Amino acid sequence: MSMVSRKEYLQTMRKRYQQCRSRAEKSKIIDELVAVLRYHRKYAITVLNRIGGNNTKRQKRPRALKYVEAMPAVQLVWEALDYACAERLHPVLLQTAEVLAHHGEVVLTPLIREQLACISRSTLGRRISSWSLQSAGRTTPRPKPSSGIQREVPVQSYAWNEQRPGALECDLVEHNGGSSHGHYAYTLSVVDVVSGFSRRRSVLGRGRAGVLTELDRIITDWPHAPWGLHTDNGSEFLNSHLLAYTRDSNLEFTRSRPYKKNDSPHVEQKNRQYVRDTVGYERYDTPEAVQWLNEIYRILDPYANFCLPMRKLIGKVRRGSRVKKTYDQAQTPFTRLAKTGALDPQRQQHLLEYTRSLNPLAINRDLRQLLTLGPSRYHAQPPREAANDD
Repeated sequence: MSMVSRKEYLQTMRKRYQQCRSRAEKSKIIDELVAVLRYHRKYAITVLNRIGGNNTKRQKRPRALKYVEAMPAVQLVWEALDYACAERLHPVLLQTAEVLAHHGEVVLTPLIREQLACISRSTLGRRISSWSLQSAGRTTPRPKPSSGIQREVPVQSYAWNEQRPGALECDLVEHNGGSSHGHYAYTLSVVDVVSGFSRRRSVLGRGRAGVLTELDRIITDWPHAPWGLHTDNGSEFLNSHLLAYTRDSNLEFTRSRPYKKNDSPHVEQKNRQYVRDTVGYERYDTPEAVQWLNEIYRILDPYANFCLPMRKLIGKVRRGSRVKKTYDQAQTPFTRLAKTGALDPQRQQHLLEYTRSLNPLAINRDLRQLLTLGPSRYHAQPPREAANDD
């Protein structure tokens, strides 16, 4: 019996059932309905007593929308933290709103402060779900290095629950616009797997000397002394120059397995979030473009390390073919680094004061303005006064 026929039959039986005068007549109709439609007897009684057929819907009671006054402040905080998800945004929502209020970006009344403190993570997620952004990305393979250097550098990867800060993952990101012909820019990305603290520098070409110069600049400016360096198998890393540098700097130099990008998951994630999602996939092949990229990273790096909260994996449990992952509460890389005790007190106090001086919303605006200008229009602007980097 088709669905249409079932509905017509049920409608006819319902009319007969409601016209019955005796209990025996109703019982016969119920028996017939159970025999024809294979319904449970109690369900058949419920269907026959239903008025208006199956199309009746239960009406929901209207509920007043909560936290309306705080939504403009939530939107500003969300924008200031580069559109973080609810899990990353919720732990620092009120704290960041206070920072923005200190810089005059938002006015916080006692009611708004109370709503920011009381709103739950799930409610926050529902409110910002319609504001989410879309992004995509890809990377390209690297050439094989010489076998001699491969024997010198062991194949190894950091443990997912590494506890010693200073374990650095390093990678290059191409800016070739989809064509590997000619000379073009690269972004050198370095990240601490424990704290999530990261730095980036752009270089024209992937020559060994240029890459080593920028890598030395990043490591020299690192908040504390790192102890390890992990790279992929590209010749820009696996060469005698970098091998000698790591030995002189007392760094444990390791490499990934060939064609196994998951051996460097932390730097690959940062490449997606802070390189591809920021400057895109265009081709940059001039010194002016490299200068523009480095200006972007001069603004982006403090923003990512001192303003944007991140979550860190703290547990993995395998259940059959699936792995259940657990993450800790979102906090900025600097906050996470300070809790490890790797910073000396004077350096930590200096960075803490530097963090308090930052206006995340103003940084976000400067970054977007610089991205809108692009390399050519950026160099046509009057020279800007350089800010102090930490």
